[in-house]
Amino acid sequence: MLLIDLIYNISLLVFLIVFYQVVVSRNKREHVLRKVILGLLLGLVALVGMLAPLVYSEGIFFDGRSIVLFVAGLFGGPVSAGVAALMVGAYRVWQGGVGMSVGVATIVMAAGVGVVFYYFRRRHGGLTAIQAFGAGLVVHLLMLLLFLLLPNGIGFAIVREIWLTVLLAYPAGTVAVCLLFQDYEDQEASRDNLRWLAYYDALTALPNRHQLTEQVAKALSLCISTGEKGVVLLIHLDRFSRLNDARGYDVGDRLLQEVARRLQGTLGEKGMLARMSGGDFFVLLHDHFPSDSTLEQVVSGWVTEITTMLKTPVELDDLKIPVFVSVGVTFFPHDRLDTPVQVLKRADVAMHRAKWKGGNQSIFYEQSMSVVAEQQFQIERELRVAIAENQLQLYFQSQIDTNNNVVGAETFVRWLHPERGLISPGVFIPIAEETDLIVELGEWVLQKVCQTLANDTLGLIPGRMAVNISPRHFMHPGFLDSVQHIVQTTGVNPERLTFEVTETLWIHDLFDVVEKMRILTKTGIHFSLDDFGTGYSSLTYIKHLPIHELKIDKTFVQDAPKSKDSAALVESILAVARHMNLQVVAEGVETREQADFLSARGYVVYQGYFFCRPEPFDQWIKRITE
Repeated sequence: MLLIDLIYNISLLVFLIVFYQVVVSRNKREHVLRKVILGLLLGLVALVGMLAPLVYSEGIFFDGRSIVLFVAGLFGGPVSAGVAALMVGAYRVWQGGVGMSVGVATIVMAAGVGVVFYYFRRRHGGLTAIQAFGAGLVVHLLMLLLFLLLPNGIGFAIVREIWLTVLLAYPAGTVAVCLLFQDYEDQEASRDNLRWLAYYDALTALPNRHQLTEQVAKALSLCISTGEKGVVLLIHLDRFSRLNDARGYDVGDRLLQEVARRLQGTLGEKGMLARMSGGDFFVLLHDHFPSDSTLEQVVSGWVTEITTMLKTPVELDDLKIPVFVSVGVTFFPHDRLDTPVQVLKRADVAMHRAKWKGGNQSIFYEQSMSVVAEQQFQIERELRVAIAENQLQLYFQSQIDTNNNVVGAETFVRWLHPERGLISPGVFIPIAEETDLIVELGEWVLQKVCQTLANDTLGLIPGRMAVNISPRHFMHPGFLDSVQHIVQTTGVNPERLTFEVTETLWIHDLFDVVEKMRILTKTGIHFSLDDFGTGYSSLTYIKHLPIHELKIDKTFVQDAPKSKDSAALVESILAVARHMNLQVVAEGVETREQADFLSARGYVVYQGYFFCRPEPFDQWIKRITE
């Protein structure tokens, strides 16, 4: 009879697990309410079990409520245990009889032990089968001890009859029920975690793009119906990727968490803060306004507030990091057909415009920005095709010494588009610099230059060919292998190559830069420091780097005859080059006056329109051989 009662109660509990999972977990209910419902359901299960007890005498009977009440405490904590114990205890009081007080004590004891193990389970992450068996053994051992308190010695008779079954089968039943409930809880926790991850950012616990899009959709619909205006801001942390590269992702993550905390504190209840990927945060302001002008005043004030707040350095270990941001702002609705995706895209376009202008500023979206962004996207897409289909051409500009002899040339790339004609490098080079295209473009140029030099069997090309190498291309992991492969496959003499690099290269890994330069220098390749004087190189860098040539930036060359400051700077560069035995190339020479100014102050190689414009190879080679 005891085993049948045990099986009956376990069956009810299994049914309850399924019922609870289907009815309760499918609804988004508060955590406390869930526990109340669990307590009510477990209380009902216990009451059903008490309807068919094992009766020993009037008011003294045995049933399986102990397992049910223990489970209520174990998985629902004090709330579920209290609700279930109150229901079952009330019913037991209503039943009355001489065993009522022991029965109520058993109810309280089973629920109480369950609560104790509830906290044990929370601390240790769950119960093993052995621990669950031990917990069931404790409950039913205490229950048997309470039975000994029954009057007239009847408790001793009951214990002698049921103790073996109760201390073996009932703890085993407790194990089965506990593991079933625990498995359900684990599944539910996994589902809750997935639901949370679908709407929140794991690093900052802020809403993510999914939740932001839903909220923008609601705000957009409201504004369309009321005729008011809303606003979305995209806040980008300037140079965040550089911090990640320099100090690692751990420092970057901590910075993001601190920035999120500050932004949330500044924003407060004014709006919703969400994190995208990397160092990007979106803000959706809750307030809506009747006009763009009113909204622009409010947003400008708020942007000033957050930029001022973020300038206070973030202290991470031994670092003090001031945070500068580029902010893109867009209003909505743009029209009645506006969508959340379009709203977020406009904010992104405005933010990228702020970055393009140097960062650390805010830009309000204008329609023309989308046109420019679309054009840039189109150019990027078509440039990939141009590289693959050889739509690009090399142009050459002579470098001439003071005796009017051609001593070398600089190579330039031009794009002859099949539909648009010749596209200026000022249009496509900056776009290539922002993507991996600059690596492909650089390799294409170097390949063509090397082929041109290797095919010069008649020795018509004088001196060295200068090739511009972008910092992104130079720092690419495959740069050295690529250069060596091109040199070997084309058979070019590397001593006829000069790589022009800019001072921005030094902001990268200086050790890596120096190592690559020395390896290439050993093969015979020379290095020229382009745009010298416009950056921040120190003489120490120049002294220790394998630099063979300095190129004076054209702005100084063109201003030198008329500007004392530019003249002084040019003279200083010539003096440095003379003492360090470096060749000097003056680019942008466009007048006789500029050429005479330079020749009067030292040996200089000229490059500029006054002597020769960049032109295709056939025209250039014809010019220099005439």
